[in-house]
Amino acid sequence: MLTQYKGGWADKVLYMIMIDRFNDGEPSNNNQGKGEYNPRDGAKYSGGDLKGIIDKIDYIKGLGVDGIWITPPVANQWWDPWVNYGGYHGYWARDFKKVDEHFGTLEDYKALADALHKNGMKLIQDIVVNHVGNYFRFRNGKFELNTGSIPTSAPTQYPFSLNNYNDPEQRQRAIYHWTPDINNYSDPEQKLNYQMSGLDDLNTENPEVVEALKDSYAYWIKEVGVDGFRVDTAMYVPKSFFDEFFKGNGGMFSLKEDFIAFGETWLSSKPYENVSDFEIASYFDHGFNSMLDFTLMEEIRRVIKGGQPTDFLAYRLKVRNETLKKGLLVTFIDNHDMERFGKGATPNITMQALGLLLTLPGMPVIYYGTEQYFEETRASMFKGGWGSFGQDHFNTESDMYKFIKNGIEFRKSHPATRYGEVNVLLSEKRGAGLLVYTLKCEEEELFIVLNTANDPRIANFKTNYEPGTTLEPIYNFSGGVGTPLVVKDGGYVSLRIPARTLTVFGILTEKSELYKTNTTISLNLSDGEKITALKEITGTTNAKAVYVYIDRKVENEIKIEPTDGKFAFTIDPFKLDPGEHVLLVRAVGKNVKDTVYTDEIRFIVELEKKLLAETKDPLDDDIGFTGTYVYPTDATFKRQMDIVEEKVESIGNTLVISIKPRDLTKTWGPPNGFDHVTYQIFIDDPTKKGTGVLPLQNYEFDNWDWDWEVFATGWSSAIYTSQGASKDRFGTQIGSPEVFVEDGWVKIIIKGDWLGNPSSFEGWTIYVTSWDYDGIENKFRPLQQEPKAYIMGGGNPTDPLIMDDLWLEIKSNQD
Repeated sequence: MLTQYKGGWADKVLYMIMIDRFNDGEPSNNNQGKGEYNPRDGAKYSGGDLKGIIDKIDYIKGLGVDGIWITPPVANQWWDPWVNYGGYHGYWARDFKKVDEHFGTLEDYKALADALHKNGMKLIQDIVVNHVGNYFRFRNGKFELNTGSIPTSAPTQYPFSLNNYNDPEQRQRAIYHWTPDINNYSDPEQKLNYQMSGLDDLNTENPEVVEALKDSYAYWIKEVGVDGFRVDTAMYVPKSFFDEFFKGNGGMFSLKEDFIAFGETWLSSKPYENVSDFEIASYFDHGFNSMLDFTLMEEIRRVIKGGQPTDFLAYRLKVRNETLKKGLLVTFIDNHDMERFGKGATPNITMQALGLLLTLPGMPVIYYGTEQYFEETRASMFKGGWGSFGQDHFNTESDMYKFIKNGIEFRKSHPATRYGEVNVLLSEKRGAGLLVYTLKCEEEELFIVLNTANDPRIANFKTNYEPGTTLEPIYNFSGGVGTPLVVKDGGYVSLRIPARTLTVFGILTEKSELYKTNTTISLNLSDGEKITALKEITGTTNAKAVYVYIDRKVENEIKIEPTDGKFAFTIDPFKLDPGEHVLLVRAVGKNVKDTVYTDEIRFIVELEKKLLAETKDPLDDDIGFTGTYVYPTDATFKRQMDIVEEKVESIGNTLVISIKPRDLTKTWGPPNGFDHVTYQIFIDDPTKKGTGVLPLQNYEFDNWDWDWEVFATGWSSAIYTSQGASKDRFGTQIGSPEVFVEDGWVKIIIKGDWLGNPSSFEGWTIYVTSWDYDGIENKFRPLQQEPKAYIMGGGNPTDPLIMDDLWLEIKSNQD
């Protein structure tokens, strides 16, 4: 129980705002006359400012949040010609102690803080201590200054203005690490001392730099009264810096009581691994009193949006029990640096993720626009800004706005959601489905049930509750459980849960009277039994009807009417994915009350892997449809998009697609083991009618159609049906395949459930294309005639976004 957080930041919910994209309160500061402003261009300033936030405080407060976290308001590099991108986001400082001209004045910032405080709200400022903008670089060992940088070619604040390596005195002062870009994020030396994405890396081991940064950020606490900092790119700075920055002489925590500081350490954890969790928690020993919970964010996306096993999330929640004892975790489902959770997801999936977030210990953050169903990562809320489609988006009657408001109200009225310890009772080991757990603190205990599947589920499991205990639903959505549950003899709870719901139950003090039934049932299947071929299951019962469920799926219910008290059914492992499955049988007597369940019985499907098809692809054909495409000019691009070989295997009705790239790189530290290539894999079942459109790739087939698309990157994956697919959007997402690298191959696991549990793959066709995906803008990398640092060259924007491709036809299911 996390009693140490009572009355503190764990009681709060924050709203994250990207200043330039939220609201334009003062149009006169939009255009500074340097070509840096263009609301029709997502790479340039759009016009949002501090006064615009002040004008919308009632809208923000109406959501129920307790404060805002804003992107850095400091003076920035406005345009970087080396990467053809602008500093509208605030993370490319030229002066850490000055408000950027596009955002307003110091007086505007003070007015924002004052308005928030008068409304009982907090102000969190995003800060950067790792780098400034991109003012210099080393190319082939030669130092270059960015003389075309707008508005200045160097930071204007001393001593950060000392950035000329060619000046012996400035070089000796060592305000910067005079280093090239990171090319290996797994190298600790590079990670701490090299330039991240070209941004000039500050020498935070230099006492002069440390004192200058302390002075710069103390300024905002003293002058404006900010209540906390979110520290950008914390993992790229030595931990010893933060000991001094926060708790040294004149450190941030000495300047204001109840100050919060949470750091960004974007570390990924694979399922059932906790190394990243412990690394994030280690920052609690170095000044931070809070940290962003990246591992939970990734697990929520993996499980709730991606349809992967809820047991992954169960594991993460158990790990968090221990991490939260060391410091507060700031929870979120998306932010300004990643694809929005809602992109490609139906609203109820986003609501389920937010419902989980708002009922878990930690301090939740809602990213601006989530309450208005935004799908574009950095779109504008105001009608004049980029990505707004010419409309304001401040609708307090939005269903999502109301949902978040109600969720926050529920959180604030139930302490277990803020201080409770998680105890997982049930989870799925093989895919989407149920997650059941309790949250318990001194004041109350809550019983929470999620169903992450797109179909109803049923379960019967044992708890520690006394028979007759009544669980009453007190919070749900999307048609969640609306009637109380009564614990049966032995502490068993039986659930029948609608698709895509979350229900929170309170526990009543009064016991309910239990109905005694005479219905009996028994089976001949042992728990943990392995099944490698057709298996007949027999049983006995005195019931009128028996209902069989595999993997708790209501839709695949099998009804059997026993004969002379006996019944039988067959388990066909070839229609199931390999691994652990669950069998549950329900027996109904004379009426519905006369119902009993078997215990849930685990069985293991073990099947041989079969090679279905394989083919090789020529080298050097990664040149696009026109034969003229070239890679971006940044040094991290090799020949990652050149497909060398592909093979397809099956394990039961699971497909394993393996792709071998010419160059396999992981410069940016991708959790799936590869970067600078995205695979779009189109799968056609010849018995189905799909579409010939390749979403967002500027291409359509006239005489071929696909039924499923797999989108796989080094950071994420998704599988879509062709339903709803068009040239401008993906189809309907149904899951998130497992993606990993093994022996130089990119492997993608596609569960049979997603493919309709086919009995054969004979005649199926698989079409693989390669391109690259911009993780910041969350779109396919653009194509132009001239290549640039992160822009493909040799073509036109409307040409097919396909660098290389490969066809594979499955002729039979046999080796």
